[in-house]
Parts: sequence; structure tokens; C-alpha cells
Amino acid sequence: MKAIYSRISTPSQKHDRQLQNKNDYDFIYLDIISGSVSFKERPEAQKLLRNDKVNYITIAEVTRLGRNLQDILQTLQHFTGKGVNIHIENLGLTTLLPDGKPNPTAKLMINLLGTIGEYERELLKERTQQGREIAKAKGKYKGKKRGADANISKYKAKHHEAIQKVNYSFKLNNGISATARLTGITRTMIYRFIEKGLVNPPK
Repeated sequence: MKAIYSRISTPSQKHDRQLQNKNDYDFIYLDIISGSVSFKERPEAQKLLRNDKVNYITIAEVTRLGRNLQDILQTLQHFTGKGVNIHIENLGLTTLLPDGKPNPTAKLMINLLGTIGEYERELLKERTQQGREIAKAKGKYKGKKRGADANISKYKAKHHEAIQKVNYSFKLNNGISATARLTGITRTMIYRFIEKGLVNPPK
């Protein structure tokens, strides 16, 4: 039986582009969650992993499975080991050949795209750090004001439980949107925790 898996990061985005041929499928799994969350930790993906009736899965692009190359490869290996063929629409490739053997071309392309994606994210982090350093050099980077440490301590004590929940979610590699959904803590509050250095989001 055939299934389609779609993932978007926020409710404001649309699944439409990934579901153009949804009537051709027996099962449809739609996750609204950050791509930084591993496939096996996503609610709808977990249902798909447990569905032994599915032998063919369509995804719009390989990034729908994750942003981490290792996670993507582990997910593909799981399905391939069960004889499940994955069709990657934007590449026009399937992970299995007609004889049921792994498709080496698909594997090469997935590795290449995953590596490029990780490289781009590292570049983005590096540019962000460079921007901070430039701001410091120009005197535009504001340091802590007098009494800031005391204020932070009070703030931390006041929001102790929420901070613990967010940190725990981040340790599970959940992104900001996923953490907000799972903990019930607003994105604004989570960003405030990050700005104050009280939580450490996954890299």
C-alpha cells in the first residue's frame, strides 16, 4: 500500500504543494514540526514507522525526512530494510530498483544533498558569529548592564519550571516550534530564554 509523508515547520505554512496527488495514496501522514526534530520523534512519522502495510512512500524532497544527514540515512535504512520503497519527487528517484535492490544513484544524491545542507547551516552560524564580532568592534554590541546578573537570577527563579522544560526539549534536539508545541510555552518566551542565555537551542 502507498503512503505520502509531508512535513511543514509551522501552521502558517501549507501542505498543499506536497499533497497534489493525495488521492493516489492509501495513507497520508502530515507533521507540523521543525525539521531539526528527528524523524522517529515526530508524531505522524511514528505512526508511519509502525504501519507495516505500507510498502511505498512518497516525499516531496529528502529534507522532509530531516536536516541531519545521519538521521536521514538511518530513516532510509529502516525503510529499505523492510523492503519499503521511497519515492523522492523532486529528484525523480526511488530508493529501491525494480528488482528490490537499493538504488545507488538515489543513495549518492541523498548523501550529496544532505552534506550540502549541513555545510550551508554551518556557514549561516559562522556568518551570524561574524556579525556579532563586527557589531562588537563598532561598539554596537551591548554588554550586561549593572545589576543584570541579579535580575537574571530572579527571572530564572521565577520561570524555573518552564526553563527546565525547554532545556529538556532542546536536549532531545527539538527546534523552537516543536518545543513550543510540546511544552505549551510560547515561542516569544522561548526566544526570551535564549536571549538571556538560560537555554541552549540545538545547533
